[in-house]
Amino acid sequence: MEDSARQSGAIQRKRVIRTAWNLLRLVMVYCITDYSLRMVGLWGTVMGWGSLSKSGVRKRLMGCEQWIGLLIVAVLRAGKLSMPKQAKSHLYLIDASTVSQPGSNKADWRLHLSFDLNAVRMDQVQVTSGKVGETLTHYQFEAGAIYLADRCYGVARSLGVMLEALAFFVIRIGWQNLPLQDWEGQPFVISSWLRVQSGDPAATPAQTRLWVQTPQGRFPIRLIARAIPPVKASKARQSIQREAKRKKRRLDERSLLAAGFVMVVSNLPESAWSAHQILDLYRFRWQVELVFKRLKGILSFDNLRATDPHLAQVYLLTKILIALLLQEFQWRIALANSDGFFDPDHPVCLWRLTQLLYEAFRQSICGSLTWNLIWDHWSQLGRYLCDDPRTRLQQFANRPFLEIV
Repeated sequence: MEDSARQSGAIQRKRVIRTAWNLLRLVMVYCITDYSLRMVGLWGTVMGWGSLSKSGVRKRLMGCEQWIGLLIVAVLRAGKLSMPKQAKSHLYLIDASTVSQPGSNKADWRLHLSFDLNAVRMDQVQVTSGKVGETLTHYQFEAGAIYLADRCYGVARSLGVMLEALAFFVIRIGWQNLPLQDWEGQPFVISSWLRVQSGDPAATPAQTRLWVQTPQGRFPIRLIARAIPPVKASKARQSIQREAKRKKRRLDERSLLAAGFVMVVSNLPESAWSAHQILDLYRFRWQVELVFKRLKGILSFDNLRATDPHLAQVYLLTKILIALLLQEFQWRIALANSDGFFDPDHPVCLWRLTQLLYEAFRQSICGSLTWNLIWDHWSQLGRYLCDDPRTRLQQFANRPFLEIV
């Protein structure tokens, strides 16, 4: 840690913050407690590290952007090396989620995530601007592994990267986002194909063999579709109608037709995977949504307080680093208690386990503030507790008026 902190420029002169561990702890306190920069300086003073001003805290935090990224890479690499080799292919879930900065109602930042379902851990992460869309070009793929992704990734440019890497996939698509071809190279009209399919959810899933033209070449794939229950189809169509009305956009009847089906494309071999099995496999994609739910619900990943882009990246990257460290603790628990952890009748609740581990982590990082610590350092806390001078006199400080009253 000391070497990486110095090489990345996070530590240049050992003045107030003398060790890499203390610097990392300072950064984590900023992200765990969601304190203001001034309160982070106050916390460091009370803990006996020395007095850091608001600007001093900001300077040190912003200098850690590259260093935190290096630590994330180190934790991810160590996690992969510690994984036991398995004969079966790994199953990876790919998705992204957005974060808004204070006062914004748009996607300012985007977290791209790959989740290893076999190991129950994140294996690839990337933080980008919200203007960078969801695409499979952000990831590296393992030959023979299976990847699940939502319809945002069902485009030719993304599929070509995965097909070139000899990876398998099950990706949901819409009726128009992925141009497909028949065996003769003619365009395949998905909406026309759907019209002749059964609307019964209990019926055997429909499938057909097609080709997709990508920048990496032309590849064979399977298109699989199954009708969803009428109640869910009705809700989906109502949602499409409301959205079209809100945006004052003409509604395409093919969108209403496709809303009654779940459609996926896959290159899994038909000899080993039936259409029904592929659709059942796609259901596991929901687990990555639960990962984002734990990140935002427990670690408050979306509670971004900074508007400065460098400070915002430090905040988001540190949250990811904390999540990866919690995964390591979780993995050790699973290895030591595999029978109870993967009990089919009473499995361990990952939400409550993450809550427990995060609270233990928070206490180990932040320590415990006591009355005695505050009293012992009171003479040093004036710069943090007192407000800055204002043109207008504060009401509480207007002693002459209070004496008259």
